[in-house]
Amino acid sequence: MTPRIDNSKTTTYVIGTDEAGYGPNLGPLLVAASCWTISPESLGSAEILRRAFSPSPAPPDDESQSSASSNVKKPTKRRDSKKQPDVGAASLFDFLPDAETPVAAPKRLNDSASEINGVSLGIDAVVPLLNDSLAELCARRGVFPLVDSKKLYGPSKSLAALERSFWLALGTTRRVAQTVKRSELANVATWRSTLALFCDETASADADTIPPWERDVDFPLPRDAKTGSFANLEPTLAQIDATFEAAGVSLVDVAARRVQPLEFNNLIARLGLKSDLIADVTTSLVVEMILRALQTQPPTTQGIETDDALPVFIVLCDKLGGRDRYAPLLAARFPDADVKTLAESRAASVYRFCARHGVVRDGSTVDFPTETAVEIRFTAKGEANVPTALASICAKYFRELSMIPFNDFWRRAVNDANLRPTAGYPLDAKRFRAEVDETRRRLNISDSVFWRER
Repeated sequence: MTPRIDNSKTTTYVIGTDEAGYGPNLGPLLVAASCWTISPESLGSAEILRRAFSPSPAPPDDESQSSASSNVKKPTKRRDSKKQPDVGAASLFDFLPDAETPVAAPKRLNDSASEINGVSLGIDAVVPLLNDSLAELCARRGVFPLVDSKKLYGPSKSLAALERSFWLALGTTRRVAQTVKRSELANVATWRSTLALFCDETASADADTIPPWERDVDFPLPRDAKTGSFANLEPTLAQIDATFEAAGVSLVDVAARRVQPLEFNNLIARLGLKSDLIADVTTSLVVEMILRALQTQPPTTQGIETDDALPVFIVLCDKLGGRDRYAPLLAARFPDADVKTLAESRAASVYRFCARHGVVRDGSTVDFPTETAVEIRFTAKGEANVPTALASICAKYFRELSMIPFNDFWRRAVNDANLRPTAGYPLDAKRFRAEVDETRRRLNISDSVFWRER
């Protein structure tokens, strides 16, 4: 009989990240993230999880542990980068105390039970299971389409689809619900208040770093008339609530970091490469999301003993700047972690570690409330996964909102109501720069505040 690993109080989180505005010369870079939990399907006891996420397992303390660990499969030696396995080949099943345990997650993912074929779900099954749990909801026309933002918005499409998905997400987010009642969300739906709730601008911005076009600016949201009122969103929110409850899914947090041109240029000066900048911004946001998730406890955990729990975070990132190797970056971002490389290839770079600390945006080190197991995956085209798709929607929505005060400011500054607005991408950015440059110099707005060098 196939042995089953012990149930635990482990909470499994999935974080997806994405960016908008990486290429433009004008306006901010937006990096967004969404954090989800799936009901505490057991990934194993805290002891087994530590063994799986630690490069050098500690020797067993007693004879029974020695007997159990004798059947644990040892990780294979690192292969040449061109021959590294894809994500599916490096599974938590490799570390379970059973010689006959499969090395890949089960293919049959439609079962919502915590066990498939007599074996507890492995880490590779979590993201497909989350996607599968929400697939029917996302497929309902006009309800909650969690797909790549490029499918919802473009030059010929209104902002409504992006905006609707953003506000539906915000209305179902656990962290926001602990701050603002859903019935009161409409009262804080302005550009400035939503920035404070979603982007936490005060973490790094002060009056000197806020660009002139955003000072003392506010406007009501939703922006697009087609989005509808908050009252009209209530039936859809009820559908989402019911689906989440039935699937054992919760949306914990959505957040973003905006990098204005001045900060962007300063980061380039310090880091040197644009690929290093996007990696720095994304991984610092990941640390902040992990910390906030651990501090945002669901009501059902109140009064429950959790000393044996080891929260697991699966983090889904795009290939940042096209690089394949991230271990040094992660070691610096999680200073106490012994980073274990599972794969490094063009297809995927995958790492595991346990961490108690992380370095946030301002360079300071924060302490996590508990030891935390992290698997972070850098892959291409991750928007097919729900957490990444929502991050893509949030990033694109706030990038577009950020360009509204920018274009309004320059239209007034040059006193030309017909000044053609820009999205900030290189070719059109040069056109726009030429048309406002004389006014910019007259207003004494430096080039570093206006223009991103790369």
